[in-house]
Amino acid sequence: MDMDTILFWVMIAIWVIMPAFIVYEEIRERKALAESEAATEELQVANE
Repeated sequence: MDMDTILFWVMIAIWVIMPAFIVYEEIRERKALAESEAATEELQVANE
């Protein structure tokens, strides 16, 4: 295989992996934010 073919497939892999990674991180961040908000609401209820 020549270098151009290798670089082509590396770029295709990056274009597939990076958006998938970004979506995965966004889902984790939203889940953590929801858990944080739930914990804050529990503390507010407990303090009232």
